[in-house]
Amino acid sequence: MAAYGPPSSRNRLPNWSGSDIGSNSSSRRNTSMFVEPDAHNGGPTGATSSGRSSRLLYRSARCTKMLGLTCIFVLVLALYYFMSDDPLPRSVAGNIVTKDLFDTIHVPSYKEDPGGKRRLRVVMPADGPAVNLCKVIMSAVALGYPMPTILNWRGEFNRPDWQFAGSHIAKLESLLAVIETLLEHDAEDADEHDLILLVDAYDIWFQLPPSVLIERYHQLNREADERNRREWEALAADFPVPPPQQSIIITTAKDCHPSWDSGSEPNYAHWPDSPLPDDFYGDDTDHVFFFSDPARKYRRVRPRCVNSGLIMGTMGSLRQALQRCKEKVDQTAMRGRQLWSDQALVGEVIGDQMLWREWMRSLAETWNGTAAETRLDALAPETRAIAHAAVRDGKQFEFGIGLDYNFTTIPPTCSAEEDGKFVVIGDKKTLERESAKAGVPDGVRVRGIPAELRDSEGPMPGKRWDEVPLYTDFFFGLSPVGVHHNAYINGLKPWRLENWWNMTWFYPHLRDLIVEKLKPVPIADGEGQAPLARLPPRGKDGKETVYFAPRIDAEEKAVRVFEPSREFKPISWDGVCQKGSQPWHDKVFGDGKGPLEL
Repeated sequence: MAAYGPPSSRNRLPNWSGSDIGSNSSSRRNTSMFVEPDAHNGGPTGATSSGRSSRLLYRSARCTKMLGLTCIFVLVLALYYFMSDDPLPRSVAGNIVTKDLFDTIHVPSYKEDPGGKRRLRVVMPADGPAVNLCKVIMSAVALGYPMPTILNWRGEFNRPDWQFAGSHIAKLESLLAVIETLLEHDAEDADEHDLILLVDAYDIWFQLPPSVLIERYHQLNREADERNRREWEALAADFPVPPPQQSIIITTAKDCHPSWDSGSEPNYAHWPDSPLPDDFYGDDTDHVFFFSDPARKYRRVRPRCVNSGLIMGTMGSLRQALQRCKEKVDQTAMRGRQLWSDQALVGEVIGDQMLWREWMRSLAETWNGTAAETRLDALAPETRAIAHAAVRDGKQFEFGIGLDYNFTTIPPTCSAEEDGKFVVIGDKKTLERESAKAGVPDGVRVRGIPAELRDSEGPMPGKRWDEVPLYTDFFFGLSPVGVHHNAYINGLKPWRLENWWNMTWFYPHLRDLIVEKLKPVPIADGEGQAPLARLPPRGKDGKETVYFAPRIDAEEKAVRVFEPSREFKPISWDGVCQKGSQPWHDKVFGDGKGPLEL
């Protein structure tokens, strides 16, 4: 959810040169990233300070006679640059970039995951108990997800001048703290290749098991890697920078919000188009409707922007991306400004990544095997700023972040209010009626149950997956892993959170499912848990990848709170669910059987 700040910050123009990419003084000195070749040796002008001075004095005498004040002015600028303490790399000469440049910048290297035992962890930010928080957790437990860890519980957010006291930004800061704690202090049960899933805590319901989420995560990454590989190879087959490899997935939105007035600049103009067909929503695909409600304007736009309701990736890659987020937060705070939302902050990090890729593509287009033409003058100022920071400071901008363009994970329902409903996939007449009602241009796109479930058992004895209601997006033709209830027009969000709960397939059996899932499992063979998912080997020497819940789930199945002391403390069901006078179990189970007894 995005917020709007005070007019003073809203009217402030974005300032790349004054941001963490580079200071104002540096950008004034470095008016061009590339310098004229020396006429004597073909290298960058002024290889030594003494050589610079003698040549400049000689040229000064000639220029004074020929051009007077104009040449003196140019000379002063040149002296200011050459005497600065921020020289440019010697590997850059004129408009030519050589292979040596790539030794001075952060070029990502990718290692194939060898497979083996991996973990999936689930975290969600929540500052207090609520029935809606209880529903999120119960839906996850009923489906067999690992017991979640709560971030920022009873949080006292320490940025009073920031929007929501900085609670949205704390969502990412605490996720980084969890990852660092696990990798640094729990090496026996945590690995950089393990997956961690962050979801919003009050408006998300799971409906498909973790095996589907894990398989779709890897499938989305493979599809993105293939797109990047084709694009890179079409430009230059032997380019020194390898094509990006994706390891972080974030859900997408149809509207690109928030923009620079949030305190961050995602640079959405530089993000790629959606890979979906350009007639995905029919003839009016990507048409913006100017209705009074802003959410309805984008209902026919292919999603291509960021929504931070779900963030999922390997702990190693997310640690790097979140460290970059933290740098931006610290530097913004030092400048006396604020960042309004985690979504805007994540969007800015992705935007920097897209600008980095844009610069790399511009180099690859002219790569001849040994050098490339820079063409910086043809790049946007914001892209040039990224290039400056990469060369001058060696900053990392590529983090392997990608988007779930296909709405396969837990997509937002904002601007997609009429696109999906709970339906029984085997009911063809209902699919036809609801697809037509939604406006799907070519009839029914739903082709049976999700492919990941075709060889699996049904959700319960005697029931197949195509016999139970699943929230299904009629345009994408599939049932996502979960549903994100952020459709806010006409008060839909609170209404659906209360009135759609009994439409889920697990609701009539929820108490029994929870009791069954929370039974203690004796530890055996060092694991004591059934696998969440199995993936076949990749590569010649790869092993099967088997995902498990964290080992602590085998010891005690409980929701845990990540404390400021960096401890994981269990919390009771009453502790996370009860708020107000009405018993939480009456609303969540709705079966009149009283409190949950295990």
